[in-house]
Amino acid sequence: MNMLYILPFSYFYNTRLRNGSWVFHALFEWLSAAILVMALGNLPPFQALIQAILVYFAFISLYEIGYLVNDLFAARKEKDGRRRGPQNAPSMWVFTWIAFRIMAFIALTVLLNMQEVLAWWSFFLALSIVFALHNIFVDREFKVATFLWLAWFRFMAPVIFVVEDRYRMGIALAASIGYAAFRLFGYLDSKGLLKMPGRQRIRFRLVFFLMPLTGVLALAPYDEARGFVLLCAVYSTIALAAAGSSWLRHGHLD
Repeated sequence: MNMLYILPFSYFYNTRLRNGSWVFHALFEWLSAAILVMALGNLPPFQALIQAILVYFAFISLYEIGYLVNDLFAARKEKDGRRRGPQNAPSMWVFTWIAFRIMAFIALTVLLNMQEVLAWWSFFLALSIVFALHNIFVDREFKVATFLWLAWFRFMAPVIFVVEDRYRMGIALAASIGYAAFRLFGYLDSKGLLKMPGRQRIRFRLVFFLMPLTGVLALAPYDEARGFVLLCAVYSTIALAAAGSSWLRHGHLD
C-alpha cells in the first residue's frame, strides 16, 4: 500500500472514494465537467476533454497533499477527527508521497504549457491557502467556511482552464450554488452541525437542483451565461433522472 500511495489519485480513491459516494462524484463532478469542457471548451471536444483530465490530475496531485496533512496530522488535533489513511506510516513514506505529488504537479504543468500562465499559479496558490487554513483551523465553524471553498475549487479546477473565457464566471456561479452548496450539507452533517434529517430524500435533492432553473430563466438571454445555464441544466437532468428511477422502482418519491 505504501508504494501504491505514490500515485496521484490513489490516496483519494482508497480513503474516500472506494467506500464513499463515488456515484455523486461521477455524475455531479466528472460527468458535468466533461460536458462543460466539450460543449464550451476553447478546443475541439475530444482535445478539451483530454486537457481537462490532465488538469484534473494536476489538481488532485496537490489536493491529496491536503488530504495527507489532514488525515495524518490535523485530524489528531480535532475532537472526533476522522483519522483516515495509514496512521502509523513512517515519516519517510509520508514525505515520499508528498514529493511525488509535487513532482507530478510540476510535470503536468509543463506538459500543459502552463508554467508561465499567471492564472494557473494564482488558482493553485489560492487552493493551497484554503486547504492550509482548513488543516490549521480546529474550530468546526471555521472549517465550514474553508470546506465550502475547497468544494468550489474542486469542481472548477478541471474546467476553468479549458472553457472559453466568457463562460467562466457563469460556471463559477452555478458551481457555487449547486455543487459546493450541496457538498456543504454533507460536511455539516458529518460534523454534527446540521439538523436537517430530510436532506437525503430524493424529493429534497430534486427541489434543490431544480431551483436554479429560476436563475436560468433570468440569465438565459445573456450569451455569457451559457455556462451557468448548461451546468444548471445538467444538474437538473441528473436530479430528474434519479427521481424518475426512484418512482419507477418504488412507485413514489421518498
